Amino acid sequence: MHSRLDSFIDAAYATGTVRDAEGGEMQLVPTSIERAAGEALRDLAVSEGASQTVEVGLALGMSALFLCQGVLAVDPDGGRHVAIDPCQRTDWRGAGLASLAEAGVAGMVEVIEEGSELALPQLVREGRRFDFAFVDGNHRFEAVLLDLVFMDRLVKPGGVIVADDMWMPSVRMAVAYVERNLDLELEPNAIPNAFSWRRGLKRGELKGTGEVAVLRVPTDPPARPWDRFDPFV
Repeated sequence: MHSRLDSFIDAAYATGTVRDAEGGEMQLVPTSIERAAGEALRDLAVSEGASQTVEVGLALGMSALFLCQGVLAVDPDGGRHVAIDPCQRTDWRGAGLASLAEAGVAGMVEVIEEGSELALPQLVREGRRFDFAFVDGNHRFEAVLLDLVFMDRLVKPGGVIVADDMWMPSVRMAVAYVERNLDLELEPNAIPNAFSWRRGLKRGELKGTGEVAVLRVPTDPPARPWDRFDPFV
């Protein structure tokens, strides 16, 4: 399985394409994760000992495949990945599903074709827990905020949540909120190109450098009063 998965990733980046459900070509650029970023995501998952991972945003399937590599390295027999994407058959023509099948990992990936605002609360209700989460779905502020809030409930204490596309103001705003109000700890040195804030800015400025925010879930979350709100901009 490993060689088949590795070979598929190699071929996809060599050609810059994957196939959709009907066999048509889909270009990786500009929507898929770059190879170096995908490898960094995989390596982080491995270093975290993550055998149960979850992501929002399957798209063409490349980030899911890198996370599958990580999960298989940690737990070849019991590792599992969950991918949430309501637009898999509409916007992506089933390419993510096709990639998982062709790479030989469809059996270890649970694909939920529903909006994350519905799917994540259901996973919470089911008592599901994960070691590692990747947020790269709907990039509107309210969507990213909901994804991060529910990932905080789903990821085990001490686990990691990674948010992509920190160049977008909506994503930065959501990350700033959960960092201050949910006590998630930003780790700017976790991987290459991890996000860090530029300190000493004027109030209301959310500037920084790096593509992805690596957020550590507290191992012992403090009690949160019902009216807690910490200003974050």
